[in-house]
Amino acid sequence: MDDYSAWVTGESAVANRTGIEAIIEQALDWEKRSGAVFEGEKTAITHFTRRCQAPEISHFVIKGQAVSAKEATKILGVTMDAQLRSKEHISRVSSKGLVAAMTLRWLGSLTPATARRLYEATVTPVTDFAFEVWKHAYGLKGMALLAR
Repeated sequence: MDDYSAWVTGESAVANRTGIEAIIEQALDWEKRSGAVFEGEKTAITHFTRRCQAPEISHFVIKGQAVSAKEATKILGVTMDAQLRSKEHISRVSSKGLVAAMTLRWLGSLTPATARRLYEATVTPVTDFAFEVWKHAYGLKGMALLAR
């Protein structure tokens, strides 16, 4: 098993704690029945909220290991930050896209058509991955990083 995500919604992080603990118990029961192994160090809990202050709740214990809430979680290749602003994800993909674009310069004298095909094959997939998920976070102003 590679990735597993579970979602709990509620009025507050404290109110969600019971739901999160129930999901942890169900996942650990399934782990015993199926033979799968969950790795505690890869487990992430993030409270998505637009409130400025981070929720004040204690850590969770999973297989004897303390797991605290994180500011961002990577879900299927998309970095989801706690305030759902996508800043970290956009910064990461824009940097990766810039590196991919700069490596095209090493190829020297390409025809414009070939350069365009290589750009579309190497840079665009890096910068556009899961675009539908995070494109609304900034609008046109925030997309300046990608335009770079």
